[in-house]
Amino acid sequence: MFERFQPRAVALLVLGSAQLLGCASPPAAAKAGDSKTAYSVNTPISVIAADPRGKMVLVQDVPGVMSNPKYPLFSDMSLAQLAIFARGQLPKSKLDQVQADLDKLAAPATP
Repeated sequence: MFERFQPRAVALLVLGSAQLLGCASPPAAAKAGDSKTAYSVNTPISVIAADPRGKMVLVQDVPGVMSNPKYPLFSDMSLAQLAIFARGQLPKSKLDQVQADLDKLAAPATP
């Protein structure tokens, strides 16, 4: 899915993410494995991926994002930020699907 990033786009991605990293940091309560943690498409990808359930959502909903060789370059970005550089590969409908699946992770278990 993300194999077609051009070198110039990757440079913009890295520079843009460096500027945005200081803007938003994950809440202190957002620890991997915390079943009450609410992730969103605005949570850094690395934070979501640190939770096995979150990683499963990423693998299922955004194929190739975890296995992309450039993952270290964009792992501190959120999916919403990454969508800006993804040239239409992460449309709003895909982000909405990811958000719906992430919301299920925070939902209490039904008896």
